[in-house]
Amino acid sequence: MERTPWSWWRAAAVVVAPVLGVTVIAVVVFLLTGSPALDSVRTAVVLGLLTGFAVALMIAGWHVWRLSQSAAAREFDVTERRGSDAYARAADQLGSEKAPVRLAGLYALERLAQVDPQYRQTVVNVICSYLRMPYAPPEQAGDSVGDVAERGVRVAAQRILAGHLRPAEQDLFWPDIDLDLSGATLIDFRLSECRVRLGTFDRAHFAGEISFTGTQFASDARFYNARFVSRRADFRTTWFAGRVDFTGAGFAGDADFGSAKFTGEALFTKVVFAGMADFSQAAFNALGGFRTVMFVGRSEFAGAWFAAETDFSGSTFSKDASFNGVRFGAHVEALGAYFAAHCSFRGSYFTRNADLRAARFGGNVDFTEAWFATTAMLDGGRVRVDVDRSLSIWPRGWAIREPRDDAEARLADREGAWGYLLRVTSPEKPPPVLAERGAPPNAP
Repeated sequence: MERTPWSWWRAAAVVVAPVLGVTVIAVVVFLLTGSPALDSVRTAVVLGLLTGFAVALMIAGWHVWRLSQSAAAREFDVTERRGSDAYARAADQLGSEKAPVRLAGLYALERLAQVDPQYRQTVVNVICSYLRMPYAPPEQAGDSVGDVAERGVRVAAQRILAGHLRPAEQDLFWPDIDLDLSGATLIDFRLSECRVRLGTFDRAHFAGEISFTGTQFASDARFYNARFVSRRADFRTTWFAGRVDFTGAGFAGDADFGSAKFTGEALFTKVVFAGMADFSQAAFNALGGFRTVMFVGRSEFAGAWFAAETDFSGSTFSKDASFNGVRFGAHVEALGAYFAAHCSFRGSYFTRNADLRAARFGGNVDFTEAWFATTAMLDGGRVRVDVDRSLSIWPRGWAIREPRDDAEARLADREGAWGYLLRVTSPEKPPPVLAERGAPPNAP
């Protein structure tokens, strides 16, 4: 509790009064009795003087402390007011109709956040809010001066965000930053080798060159209903430490998740991959959800690792699908999945149930050297029989039965003639593979 001046004077009086009293008593005794107690009187007087000097020092020190506190408070107020004024001016500049003024506002906010860390998340929020403002994507915008200028401002805003989220740049790095770019239009968005705490990109529109290569999301990342209209979306070696949700997203070009790490749940439900979808060497430490995904282009999962349950039920693979060397550490399900072209599980490793019931195979299927800890479940599966099947290799105990007539050969939603997959014997389970089948080097 802070002492008032009266409190200090009362403390001084309590200390000094006894000493002065002793001194006065000693002097009176000496005068009345004439006793030669000069040493006692001298000692009492010295003690009184020393005590008074100590009290004076305490009072002076208290005054100095009060002055320093007042000066620090005034300096803090001035600094706060200066920061608030700079923030307000920069925010106002972002609302200007002139692109150079908006650019100046962005760089002013950047300088403020670099100097004063307490403004960093606030400044990031303002920049994200600016990028969330309505803006026609490049494929819809015109080539007018205003459109080109606004595009330059937006690209600069994106570069400011990325430039301060790279741990390698220690002097510029801003740690523990959340990004909320929901509904934003992002052009040539390169958030590579960055570290973000929480990333929200729901309904975002990505155009141009898109790169998240090597970026780490320390918490959840959301790309719900995001649109990637770029030629290629690059997520190679990206690490999603929390839950990642791409539900309903659309990729107009290639999507590269090679060697990506998914520590939490990875949801790709109802995603459309119009180009190649590459998940080779990716590591899924929790649920891998690929229900009702449309793989329009070629899909590549070679060497991927699924430590938990994996679900491809209802998904469509319109072109070649490769699961060569994939390690499924838990139950894998692909109920009703449709493989229109060549599908390969060569050398794959199923440590739990492999449930592909009611799956439909329109091309050659290759299960060469695939290992099943339990019986492969292909009950109700259909196979197209009016195409060349000479390269198909099925799991042990399964064979194709030709349709008896045209009615039995038809599928309501597919062209061609379709046969049935049937169990023919009680399969003999092959011995376990002796090679080490643990987690891959890039596993989370």
